[in-house]
Amino acid sequence: MTYLDTNQTTQYNTKLFTNIEKIKNGMGFEFLIVIGLVLLMILSIIMSFVLNWQLSLIMSCLIPLIVGSSLIFAKVITRETEAQLSTYSKAGQIAQEVFSSLRTVLSFNGSKGQQKQYEKELKLNEWYTVRKDAAFGAFIGWLLFINFAVYSIGFTFGSILMAYGNHRTLTISEILVVVNMFAQALGYLTSIGPFFQSISEAQGAAVTVFRLIDEAHDANINEREILQENISDERSISNINGDIEFDNVSFSYPSRENATALNNLKLIARANQTTALVGSSGCGKSTCVSLLLRYYEPSLGRIMIDGQSITDRKIKQLRQNIGVVSQEPILFGISIYENIRFGKMNATRAEIEHAAEQANAHKFIMKLPNKYETLVGERGIQLSGGEKQRIALARALVKQPNILLLD
Repeated sequence: MTYLDTNQTTQYNTKLFTNIEKIKNGMGFEFLIVIGLVLLMILSIIMSFVLNWQLSLIMSCLIPLIVGSSLIFAKVITRETEAQLSTYSKAGQIAQEVFSSLRTVLSFNGSKGQQKQYEKELKLNEWYTVRKDAAFGAFIGWLLFINFAVYSIGFTFGSILMAYGNHRTLTISEILVVVNMFAQALGYLTSIGPFFQSISEAQGAAVTVFRLIDEAHDANINEREILQENISDERSISNINGDIEFDNVSFSYPSRENATALNNLKLIARANQTTALVGSSGCGKSTCVSLLLRYYEPSLGRIMIDGQSITDRKIKQLRQNIGVVSQEPILFGISIYENIRFGKMNATRAEIEHAAEQANAHKFIMKLPNKYETLVGERGIQLSGGEKQRIALARALVKQPNILLLD
């Protein structure tokens, strides 16, 4: 949760899909072709040394130039690809925000401004693409130059060795075979060129992906536990009937560490009672909900249920016993039935309809043409605000939580 607060989550689509697609292209069939061409090149060079090692050794002086230039061009292409994907990510973020908030953008006549921002990001990408393609073109040209240089050096020094060296037995045919074989070996590098670009682009894309994977996370909260089906030594909290106590809790959001959201809060919510938190906007009411759900850990103090700190309990089991309805209810772009069932994946239809009745949603659902199978649209856009609230409440009630949080 800390990472999501301090980073643009709308860029994840590019990072997790576009970048990975480039990695797949660079590490797939093309990578196997590169390995095959490299092996052919090595075998050809070995055969050249077997036929005449002196002439082959002279021509080998070009290999360090090829290796060095390849590393330089690879670094340039990788850097430009990384910058290119970064601008794609930012442009994608703008497009995603516009489409998800299209009504707001249109109501404020903001289409032109958003279009200009989108074009600005793509304009930067245009220069990154030009520089990357120019570097790749220069690299291919350099390889062709080296290939022709092999013929020049090979025939020149081959003639010298044949005329003035101790190689009177060296014939023109041998020179032709050795030079052509060595030139063919380096010529494979030209064939590798197009695949070399894909691999370099994959390397640039991998930098962003692995940076995302290696991002520092809050060690106090282990969200991986949510994905585990079986957890050993877990304390059962199937029956939470005790008081909820905030004991001198202080907290600041990671994105606003200088602003204190809660300062030495002492609060007791009695079991089997309704407790209301009343205060001005921004005083920390929603923060209490987030801390109780363990989205964050308090900076100071502790939160207890029935006298036991919630940090001693497993997150998965804790949240299974808490139902929550947020200020802005979020519905998924699926049917009403599936949205309510999200609160309890193994819920029966009777349980889902009962939860809808408790939330005063059953009547309006039955008036819809497809009833519970009605698609709500992205973020529930097909429903009114009140209808979304009631669906969200039914989703919270369907699992019959011991604690119900209405934010």
